[in-house]
Amino acid sequence: MWSLLLLLMSLIAVLKTEELIQGGKTHQTSEYEDGGVTYGSNRAIDGNLETCAHSLKQSNSWWNIDLLGLYEISEIIIYDVDQPNFDMSDSFIYIGNSTETNGLANSRCTKITNFNKGKKNTFKCDEGSMLGRYVTIYSKGNRVLILCEVWINGTRKADPGLMLIKENKTWVDALSYCRTLNMHLAYISDIEVQAKAAFESTQSNSPFVWLGLRYTCTLDFWFWINGHSLDYTNWSTHTEKECDMSAAMETTGDHLWYSKPDNETFNFFCTE
Repeated sequence: MWSLLLLLMSLIAVLKTEELIQGGKTHQTSEYEDGGVTYGSNRAIDGNLETCAHSLKQSNSWWNIDLLGLYEISEIIIYDVDQPNFDMSDSFIYIGNSTETNGLANSRCTKITNFNKGKKNTFKCDEGSMLGRYVTIYSKGNRVLILCEVWINGTRKADPGLMLIKENKTWVDALSYCRTLNMHLAYISDIEVQAKAAFESTQSNSPFVWLGLRYTCTLDFWFWINGHSLDYTNWSTHTEKECDMSAAMETTGDHLWYSKPDNETFNFFCTE
């Protein structure tokens, strides 16, 4: 009896935290125009089933959305009007945290099959729920991509407690600043914290933000100054190993980590 009750309570908790993700910034390959109307990407999330995003006829069309936050995405629902001039077969859904190649560098969620026009079609990722900020719908072949409405259900991930300081300081001065707040320079423990830091870094006013990761040339290894082990990394392939170097995350693109001389000045993250 108690085990059944606990199971029901856990299911209710999941249902309460999962939600329809509202808003976001959308883009698409191209925009079809007719009679003075532009069929832009935002029409796929405007809540109106009769207004559709519509690309031009071309090879490898895509539509994507920046959810403006990190979500564990459970399903994507797509509705299209019943028209004979387009086909959703051989289309794919991608989810992840990269903007490279318009989101196509992210992991594949699933292939769109058995699509019924004029109805809501629900798609779940082949490997279960996926973590990401960007969702891309990609259509192969030389054709139009039409999306009348896209709904995305998921759970927003908790804020890892990052504080962006929009002041340009050297790495040592940034470290001292965080310590005056009884905090550390940012520690990136996993992909969830990386995604949150990447999102927050877009609000900075410098090309990089300092992390609490430093290189010791004496012992030849990188270490987090708060003492945590280096279990997760997101290094660029152009990472140097020299004395007086620390790690900084780029604030655009794929938010890769680079080694930078300590005397350069950037914004930075403090964390508890």
